[in-house]
Amino acid sequence: MTDNTKYRFFRKLKNKYRLVILNDGTYEERIGIKITPLLVLSVLFVVSLILVFTTFILFSFTPLKEYVPGKTKIETHKELVKIATKVDSLVLLLDGRDVYVDNLITILNGGEVMENERIPLKNEVGNMMSLDVSKEDSLFRLRVEEKSSGDYISVSPRVNNYFLSPLKGMVIDKYNKQNKHFGVDIISGDGSIINSVSEGVVVTSNWTKETGFVIAVQHSGGFLSFYKHNSVLLKEVGDYVKRGDPIAVIGNSGELTSGPHLHFELWKSGESVDPENYISF
Repeated sequence: MTDNTKYRFFRKLKNKYRLVILNDGTYEERIGIKITPLLVLSVLFVVSLILVFTTFILFSFTPLKEYVPGKTKIETHKELVKIATKVDSLVLLLDGRDVYVDNLITILNGGEVMENERIPLKNEVGNMMSLDVSKEDSLFRLRVEEKSSGDYISVSPRVNNYFLSPLKGMVIDKYNKQNKHFGVDIISGDGSIINSVSEGVVVTSNWTKETGFVIAVQHSGGFLSFYKHNSVLLKEVGDYVKRGDPIAVIGNSGELTSGPHLHFELWKSGESVDPENYISF
């Protein structure tokens, strides 16, 4: 009985059928194909083998194998580790930038940086260029400075900066840290040009409600100079300026002012210092 069943099954596989496609209107035969169940199964089997073999080739010898769990190359693992490390570094850098910006805002608003918030004031643009002067350049500048009026060279062994007065005028209000006056106020004629006291990179060039148009320059040695209450700003953030370059025009902008003047501040490593200890106005 079992043998007869198998025999009938194989005979059915060899039975011939005709697949016909007719014209719906005329019933004319358009295409006719003779097939058997065995032929259909054979075609399906061959197609399946081709698909399996093609898939195997694609995921074994092409970049698609990177998507197969456990097949990732060592180079890819190293690249992923490198990317993760860079992401961590960027997070730390952004955190440092946030603290740096907070300190700048505090300075611009006339506040004092707290000890536990103090961070080194650095600028990426400044890091790409050397603001230090050579020995020959120092000697040349020394001879020039001796002949200039209003210039001052700090003789402190820790200071290598050469500072010019930012403005030719009269100091009407001196530095007083106890009264939270972290700079000096200088008056001069209308339209007077304000110059950078030393070479460096502009890190702030904007407007605030209290101090009006403000510009700040990052110098080597950890120095940062602020120029407030300007009427016009001549430089933008990221600009490199030389000592004596025009950066602003004297003005009377902002709420914390009673007349046209320059409020000048000098900071060293995040702490305000008396500008008159470094500059002869």
